[in-house]
Amino acid sequence: MSHDDYLWDASGEPEPEVRRLEELLRPLRGPRAAPDFARLAPPKARLSHPMPLPTLAAAAAVILALAATWGGLVRRDATWELAWLEGPSGPLTRRDRLGVGEWLETGAQARARLRVGAIGEVELEPRTRLRLLDTGGRAHRLALQRGVIHAWIWAPPGTFVVDTPSAIAVDLGCRYTLEVDAAGSGLLRVVSGWVGFEHQGRESFVPAGALCATRLGIGPGTPYYTESGAAFRAALEAVDFAPESGARSAALEQVLAEAQPRDALSLWHLLGRLEGHARGLVFDRLAALVPPPLGVTREGILQGDRAMRDLWWNELGLGTAEFWRIWKGRWPPRAR
Repeated sequence: MSHDDYLWDASGEPEPEVRRLEELLRPLRGPRAAPDFARLAPPKARLSHPMPLPTLAAAAAVILALAATWGGLVRRDATWELAWLEGPSGPLTRRDRLGVGEWLETGAQARARLRVGAIGEVELEPRTRLRLLDTGGRAHRLALQRGVIHAWIWAPPGTFVVDTPSAIAVDLGCRYTLEVDAAGSGLLRVVSGWVGFEHQGRESFVPAGALCATRLGIGPGTPYYTESGAAFRAALEAVDFAPESGARSAALEQVLAEAQPRDALSLWHLLGRLEGHARGLVFDRLAALVPPPLGVTREGILQGDRAMRDLWWNELGLGTAEFWRIWKGRWPPRAR
């Protein structure tokens, strides 16, 4: 057996460099199985025949080299670099470090910029208070107690997590703004990429150009696009957070009456949150805006068939549901 056998099926003896790269990458190994990329790829991209062994070996070497580079980027540091800024557009005043467990609070005028290891940056607006929870052991993680942060993350999905009093924000490769008020409620605005927003099983997937509110004790509301009409947005907020069922029912009628094709994102989320007659009303309106694909039935949706809902998602022009299902995995538990 040769070194090539090891690259092909893990038999034989690996070269010292391959073994070194394996040991380097071992701490980054995830708990989930790798996605079935052949099944996810478009039909034209699937391989019709096995790749020749030399080609596979060369490809494996390239992948290992790239992974090694990434392994160096995501190494765990005990502290993150902190830069203090003066005023809304003022200069850098000083540099510092923030350690795990430490709180960071900006004053009435000051801002700060926190380097998220080597994977991104978070800028803090005045009157913001947050805590560093993890520097990459399991994830890069912050807890935002109040204020406003702007996050830029250039790492694989699921690498950066922000806890808030009312929801957990999981980065799916993105740039976003997250604000939390004194009562613990918040608002997420996604500029690019995706953010997952979750609280006790109530989950929202928020794409670029969309917003999602969250309320203490309830969790994330229904995401909507910035272009959605004012009447639609107000009614949707009542559906999500109004204390009385009668008010929510009346608000749902207005949501459905105001919904436009761009609002299919919101209606799709409502399918998983409403039940019975209300879910049936949402089905009918969404079907009028985006006809359900083959395999999606009204009966199945009313029974809460998630696979059918995911098939319907694929018709919204937002990519496949399997993408964020894979990368989200299990929602990370709230840090204590």
